[in-house]
Amino acid sequence: MNIFIKYIETKSCIALIVLLLIPISAFCKSDFRVAYQVDDQIISNYDINQARKLRNLLNNSNLGRSEVEKIVINEKIKEIYANRLKISASDAELNAQLNNFLKSNKMNIRELKSLMSSKGIDIETFYNFVKSNIRWQKVLDNRFGYKINNLPMQDAMPVAPTPKRIEKEYEFSEIFISYEQWDPKNAKLIANRLEIELKAGADFGKAVEKFSSAASKVNKGKVGPIKKSRLPKKFRDILDGLNKNQISRPLEINGGLVLLRLNRTRSYKTMKTPKLSVTYSIASAQLTQDNACSEEKGIRGPISLSKVDKNIRNILAKLMPGESYKFSDKSGLMRLITLCESFINKNHNGGLNYENIKKNEEALRLSNALMLELRRNTTIVKK
Repeated sequence: MNIFIKYIETKSCIALIVLLLIPISAFCKSDFRVAYQVDDQIISNYDINQARKLRNLLNNSNLGRSEVEKIVINEKIKEIYANRLKISASDAELNAQLNNFLKSNKMNIRELKSLMSSKGIDIETFYNFVKSNIRWQKVLDNRFGYKINNLPMQDAMPVAPTPKRIEKEYEFSEIFISYEQWDPKNAKLIANRLEIELKAGADFGKAVEKFSSAASKVNKGKVGPIKKSRLPKKFRDILDGLNKNQISRPLEINGGLVLLRLNRTRSYKTMKTPKLSVTYSIASAQLTQDNACSEEKGIRGPISLSKVDKNIRNILAKLMPGESYKFSDKSGLMRLITLCESFINKNHNGGLNYENIKKNEEALRLSNALMLELRRNTTIVKK
């Protein structure tokens, strides 16, 4: 018995020594390394990656890293300011917002968690997103409630588009090997050989061009998007069993054999993002950012973003209110463009009455102004 105890003690000592010799950094995934420090708070790469996945899901977009970083920094600034004011979101408030979200999207909590998990999003990331919106509304009420008449969150702020469940759709590619063009025996040999070669990485498009007799041949074999109810059950069963870009086994259908490759599926669609109007300034590159929106004569707008010159529009679309960007104009001079304000275009909000539209615009204006003030007084350090 003593021998056994000594053996265990020896193994424990060895394990402890090994742990001490391994650098601590080996246990730290790069995802959790600090990306930014905002005052005394940190933002990790994990925070940014989660925010990117969530925004891309809610907005049906493909935001780049730099764009998401700006959003996450602004959210952290909001969090710090709400903490300073001792403003929080209760469980009851979170549940109310969550229930409204589920009801409007005809989902239950299990389906929501499944959707988030399939996109690599921690459900807590979504809960924190909802809490952040609740807290920011309380901040606005605290600072400007007398001006915007305690406007509800869904009317005060532009709500991000949310995924709506739809009938499942498929996009896939096909190679139809016709018994008429190839006798059945040769068709089977070709189909079996193609399955092996395509799974090994052979060019699907070239195989379509050489062997397929389907009408989709003119489109390199691509089919869809096509609704699930419009597909034969055999096709649905095969496609549901494939991962993205996976090749099926040959399927016998009338007149020949078909091989399928799943390109993508879609079970949700997103409502269109509200169209925005903006006010902005274009000035000499020597002008400081803090002064860019202070002189009324240099400000352009309000104007619908869609009516702004394309090159300028592309720049404004990437800026947060209060941010600037230097560019060279047509004459070669360096200029400074600053987004002063952005707000929902009232022409695209027919469901709201005129009074609420005006309240919305005032709430957004005050929100943007407060964010600009907070950013000026916040220390942001990239790690």
